[in-house]
Amino acid sequence: MNVKEKKKSMKRQRKRDRTVLLLTISILCIVFLGLALCRSLIAPKEYYQLESRVSNVALSQDSNTSDYQTVGWLKVQGTNLDLPILAGISDDINFPVKKEKYVWTVSNDDKFHNKMNIMGHNIYNLSSSPKIESEDFHRFEELMSFVYYDFAKENKYIQLTIDGKDYLYKIFSVDFINAVDIDMITGDDSLNEDIGYQIDLFKDNTLYDYDVDVNENDKIISLITCTRFFGTDKFVDFLVNGRLVREGEKIDDYSVKKNDNYTKVENVIKGDDSNESNSSM
Repeated sequence: MNVKEKKKSMKRQRKRDRTVLLLTISILCIVFLGLALCRSLIAPKEYYQLESRVSNVALSQDSNTSDYQTVGWLKVQGTNLDLPILAGISDDINFPVKKEKYVWTVSNDDKFHNKMNIMGHNIYNLSSSPKIESEDFHRFEELMSFVYYDFAKENKYIQLTIDGKDYLYKIFSVDFINAVDIDMITGDDSLNEDIGYQIDLFKDNTLYDYDVDVNENDKIISLITCTRFFGTDKFVDFLVNGRLVREGEKIDDYSVKKNDNYTKVENVIKGDDSNESNSSM
């Protein structure tokens, strides 16, 4: 082979090498892209996707009156509860029953506190066999859905928007509690020992055991409404309680199990098909 032919051969070889290199790089890129796509498809997603309601609060404030104002927003997983939170301008405000699509806080301000009590009317879901949904439900009626185990084990998060921020809580108890035993003190006046006492009360009365660690240092939210579940002569409220998701904590699914408290509730549900519908909180 002469020099000229040798140069041509070397040139062809370099060209083949470049082609092989480019083909190898292309294959590797395709493989890496495929792996990235697979990872994105099979990677676990957060159990609850937080959707900000900050803009909703601002829009709802256009409806403020001389008696009350919008101070926040409440959203409860699995329900139609996606509602403005009102606060009274004065302490003696009686929130109107006829007004639809709202709940209220007893704190009378728009600040985030270590203990939040959110209340709402239950007009059309007072019976011993509560409905999970209805076109008539515009207030806190759907909160009663949590009396059913299948519903409770699928829906575990409460979203609160207040003071320009969105907060997320893990539900840790669902309770029927005598109204006089519920601590209505809210805001930063709630001391750790008071919160600890309420947590113990909630845990003692909860219908389900939630795999959620909670203690007096956590920030708590209580959603509260009235009920006739145990009859008209029983002055109990229905509560769904949550604690603030801790820093770095995953928004995951967690276990929920019936406990002994649920037996009585289950017996009432099976034994009453009536539906009372004319009372309010």
